Amino acid sequence: MKKLHKLTALLLALGLAAGLAGTAFAADAPRYADVPGWAGEYVDRVTELGLVDGRTDTAFGSNEPMTRAELVTALYRLAKTPDVQDVDNPFTDVKEEDPCRDAVVWAHTQKIVEGRGEGVFDPDGSVKRQEIAKILNEFAARQVGRDGLESRKDVVSAYPDAGKVSGWAKGYMNWAAASEFITGHSDGTLDPMGTATRAQVSAILCRYLDDASTGDASKDDPRNQDGIGKKELLVVSFGTSFNDNRAATIGAVEAALERAFPDYDVRRAFTADTIIEHIYRRDGQLIDNVKEALERAKRNGVEELVVQPTHLMNGWEYGDLVKALEKYEGGFASIKLGAPLLTTDGDFSRVAEAMIGATGDLAADGKTAVCWMGHGTAAASHAVYEKMQKVLADQGCDNHFVGTVEASPTAGELAEQVKEAGYTRVILRPMMIVAGDHANNDMADEKDPESWYSVFTAAGLEVQCELKGLGELKEIQDLLAAHARDAKPLGDTGIGVEPNPDNPDGKTALADGVYAIQVECEQSMFKIDRCTLTVKDGAMTARLVLGSDSFDKMFAGTAAAAKLAKDGVVDGLSADGETTFTLPVAELDKPLDYAAHSVRKDAWYDRTLTFLADTAKAE
Repeated sequence: MKKLHKLTALLLALGLAAGLAGTAFAADAPRYADVPGWAGEYVDRVTELGLVDGRTDTAFGSNEPMTRAELVTALYRLAKTPDVQDVDNPFTDVKEEDPCRDAVVWAHTQKIVEGRGEGVFDPDGSVKRQEIAKILNEFAARQVGRDGLESRKDVVSAYPDAGKVSGWAKGYMNWAAASEFITGHSDGTLDPMGTATRAQVSAILCRYLDDASTGDASKDDPRNQDGIGKKELLVVSFGTSFNDNRAATIGAVEAALERAFPDYDVRRAFTADTIIEHIYRRDGQLIDNVKEALERAKRNGVEELVVQPTHLMNGWEYGDLVKALEKYEGGFASIKLGAPLLTTDGDFSRVAEAMIGATGDLAADGKTAVCWMGHGTAAASHAVYEKMQKVLADQGCDNHFVGTVEASPTAGELAEQVKEAGYTRVILRPMMIVAGDHANNDMADEKDPESWYSVFTAAGLEVQCELKGLGELKEIQDLLAAHARDAKPLGDTGIGVEPNPDNPDGKTALADGVYAIQVECEQSMFKIDRCTLTVKDGAMTARLVLGSDSFDKMFAGTAAAAKLAKDGVVDGLSADGETTFTLPVAELDKPLDYAAHSVRKDAWYDRTLTFLADTAKAE
């Protein structure tokens, strides 16, 4: 199981408490005799941090309801106990000598709590689940300098008892459920008016801590400002929700491009809508997706648009970017597109030199190998990893090895290669622009037996993880700036994209029949190889074929609804490395909510699909 302070581990652990039911995961016995197995590590953590006190030396009071005073006290301690001795106490039922006095007064001054009314706080009252959502939301907002936080995705409505959420609590409860701090009970209900035990609230607090542990978002410039001049340089990245690393990598690349293009306004777009939503929900920071950034440019009267991706290769994401830009041809006087990082032989040489230079001091003893973790893809562009391995070898760096998370060479295969070559020590580093979720979890998580760290350690190697993305390197920043300077009109880049089909002429209204049709997905990593649409008596059914077996189930609706659904989940049919799903289609040319279940992560993910009527071709 992955470390609690990792976001991916957080998502995997979410069904563990109250509505949080699950299996034991603490390796060591809890310090308190009354703590159930699933809660051991959560309770240990909140007590070690001094956020929640045990009832006695041997009893935590795990199954007792959390009181309002206890919850506010935990957050007050998390905020480093600000001094409020000189602040008036507005509550008649909180005495000056009460241990919770300062916490309650502080929470009131921060507008985190309001009380029950008429000067009553009710410190010993059990805190309800929707109250937990409000108090935690207001606290989280103050921690990032916001008046409030929200989720733009409706998650709560998927619960059968959504109507029981009080009107004032709907936004708070939706935010807490979307963040997966508060989850439903085993019967699928959200139970907004129910209480939560001290153990369950400990789990909720840990989930919040994990989610807030990636750094200060205020240090990162989202570059979503208006006031753009006639010339804009739009830097397009997949994105990362790891705040510190986003500033150190993507932010550093953008700053370098700004220095290289003093006559241009540099703006940002991310291609990963899930990451955009996560950052907005957690930090209140809004980052544009590609369409939003292009619309912003149009509104601001941009005439010369240069777009520079930070993508490693001309894979699916790059192809999606090309298709998005093609829709805006004519909307600007000119659109030019720069090449991905690894395009020419010269690019591979320069990046290899940067990789070697970044790790030279760490691997100079002759006993140390450097293993680079790429993402990997089922697309033909996966060949960049094999090519980089050859370039590194050609430069005499036999101690450098390249593998991937999603494809071969795997961590296990690399570990065997490293041992066979006689190395006893290994440096792990991401071959990615950012050191985000994959680097922190798939590579560096010491508690996940499938992580690269664990695989290499199990192979008897001494392991050191370097959580630094390629975007931190000046050589990489300079190369991307060079690509931007050499940007060319869309039709003249000379760079192939995958897939890059010609859009056939089609009809906007479809008669009964069977059609080959193109499907756009807002989430770039979910690739549909082909789709057949059957229209009969006005009803439409899509036969989606994915080029992998990464997903085993789909659902027409959101991921939140899929997790609770008793009907409508469609099992995929796997054969010859492909998986086929047969799904209902409500409408053409409109973004539709679907959910896909990841085999590897054992989790549902939102997928937004648009079936393009003008690409339909009768079979």
